[in-house]
Amino acid sequence: MLSRIAESLYWIGRYVERAEDTARITDVNYHHTLEMGASPEARERRRQQWEALVLIVGEAPRFFTLHDRADEETVPPYLTFATENPHSIVSCVARARENARTMRHQIASEMWEVLNRFHLELQRLRESSETPVSAENVHLFYRSIKEFSHLFQGITDSTMPREEGWYFLQAGKFLERAEKTARALDVKYHLLARDEGLRAPSGQHEDSGLRVESSTLSPESSVLSPVPGDWDQWLAVLRSLSAYEAYHKIYRSTVRPRSVIEMLTLSPIFPRSIRFAIGEVDAALARIAGGLRAEDVGLSNDPSSLSPQSFVLRPSHEAERAVGRLHSALAYQRVEEVFAVDLHDYLLDIQRQCFQIGEHIQAQYFAPRILRAEEVIT
Repeated sequence: MLSRIAESLYWIGRYVERAEDTARITDVNYHHTLEMGASPEARERRRQQWEALVLIVGEAPRFFTLHDRADEETVPPYLTFATENPHSIVSCVARARENARTMRHQIASEMWEVLNRFHLELQRLRESSETPVSAENVHLFYRSIKEFSHLFQGITDSTMPREEGWYFLQAGKFLERAEKTARALDVKYHLLARDEGLRAPSGQHEDSGLRVESSTLSPESSVLSPVPGDWDQWLAVLRSLSAYEAYHKIYRSTVRPRSVIEMLTLSPIFPRSIRFAIGEVDAALARIAGGLRAEDVGLSNDPSSLSPQSFVLRPSHEAERAVGRLHSALAYQRVEEVFAVDLHDYLLDIQRQCFQIGEHIQAQYFAPRILRAEEVIT
């Protein structure tokens, strides 16, 4: 496959996932802040929530050069319709559509049609200023963006051959998902920890809305004790990742902060957990590189389809090494080990590794370079 085609598919996967993730967290944040009341303390909490949302999408410096405050009147339009924001929903859909336009002969017509149709609809709304105003319309609008992403992914799953292009698209989608989940959890945890530090008396910790004295904690649980326990906030985190129902199916309990963190970081079965997403990236890159590791996650039904020479990665396969190391670490970690170090540092390290994986993919598969003799021969 031409590197230009592979790069376009990779970035289509990333842009569509980015648009959906932005719609999810903006929708939940909007409705969560509406329930905070009108007191001065509530207004301050709303401001912090909107600033946190800008941090999650990585747009704080650019946003505050254009706006002097973060609230429900400035942040949603900026994250949705602002063309000066390269990570806004309208920008992501436009870039995904442009990548698809340059390679229409390589994808199913239905894939192009859904991207093109939704791009034109967003442009119409932006140019006519028909943006949603009421809370109900805001929810319906962001739900339509999530449904667009699901429609595109469903069409892709149904029409695209399981060849290299498919795996590049999957690698882009799940790498973006892992990074966004880590960033959202990091920022929300930091915000909750700051609030907890302001409210909770020293020597006490909250878990699932129950206050527990430090003296009653066992040595094993003391490692896990400093987890902020604002039930409503953790519920919002779950809803922003469509994890609320899955959480109750997996844990069959009330919302507990440590269980939420465990599911969103280390769950091997929840599709939006960091471990699951990195595992999909690992499997996709293994399949592209011809590595035998793809068999471990069920990407191929024919184990004999891979040659014995593919057992060992080549020296140039830095992307596969980086994602394999991260996947192995997540697969063998326990939640106790996550809290043995500062959670912020842990999640920040995952974000850095996701960025490095993206850089390796870019350099290994898309950047123009002179091939070595052995690469041409093989």
